[in-house]
Parts: sequence; C-alpha cells; structure tokens
Amino acid sequence: MSVAVRSILVLQLIVLSLALCVPASADTPAPPRDYAKETEDGQYIFIMLAPPERWVSKDAELRKTYKTSGLYRNDGSTTPLWTVYWYSFSVYPSSDGRHIVRMGPWASSVDQLALAFYEDGKELKSYRIRDLVKNQLKLKHTVSHFFWQKELKFNDKENTILIKTHDDQTYLFSVKTGEIQKE
Repeated sequence: MSVAVRSILVLQLIVLSLALCVPASADTPAPPRDYAKETEDGQYIFIMLAPPERWVSKDAELRKTYKTSGLYRNDGSTTPLWTVYWYSFSVYPSSDGRHIVRMGPWASSVDQLALAFYEDGKELKSYRIRDLVKNQLKLKHTVSHFFWQKELKFNDKENTILIKTHDDQTYLFSVKTGEIQKE
C-alpha cells in the first residue's frame, strides 16, 4: 500500500472518528421566559414571570413594572386583579377579566398536565394528557418529548377552547367552567 493511499485512509478514519465523537443535537424544552399577553379586547393584560431559575429569559422592563404573575388592567396599573403561582409557556386569558386557560408543559409523560381552567386565579378544573388522548401510539414523538395536540382554537367571544389531538379526539371546553361541552 502506497504512502498516499495510507495517508488518505488514516485521514478518513480521523474524520470518521471525529464525526462519531460530536454529540448529537437533541431537541430540548425552551427555558422559561417572562411575557405579557393581552386579552382579545385589550382591557386586561396577563403577566407571566418565569420562576427564578438559572436559565431563564428575564424581561427587565416587565419585571420592573410588574412584581408577580397575574392579571392586570391594561391601563398602566401595577396592582394585580388576581395572581397565580405557577408557570406556563402558553395561556389564554379571557376578556371577562376572570378566566384563563393554562396549557401544560412540553409533554414527556401522559401523566402531565394537558390544560387547566382558572377563575380569578383559582383552579376550577384540570386535565392530564391521558384524560384526553385515547391512543398513545398516534402521538408525534421527538427525542425529548411528544406532541399530543394537533389543533387549538381559543374563542374569546364564546368562552370556549377547542382542542383536537393527534389521535383524532376533539374536545370543546367551556372556559368559564372547564367542563367538556362536546366530544
């Protein structure tokens, strides 16, 4: 075997070894972040402040104005109408100023929260993923989690939230009670 061929083989082995040593890039849940979400009519604003963890995206202006997570009048007021002591990446506040739907975290277990309904910051009803998904084999999986909901429609005027799952279940919930109105 010539020196040139041997050099090429060694170089190929080195490249292959390096390629195998590079850690795979897996999907991971996003870190919690501070955010504000206005109601559809613009009268209220829901403030979500991330818990005090190391990898949190903090909004200095938001934290300077608002001291706790909850619902505020959207008129510059800094006194909450009601507060919450949980974190969610996604919420749907109602224009009535009393109700909110909290979505669960990135799903890694069917025992996790799917969604919960609140009135004036107090939980009315909650559902686990297993309560809504009938066939777990139809869920869309990634490396670190899975997707259980295919579609979500929040209807502020009718006070409903419609959820379709990846296993083709459809639920229409009352935002005011958390009860399933139609399956």
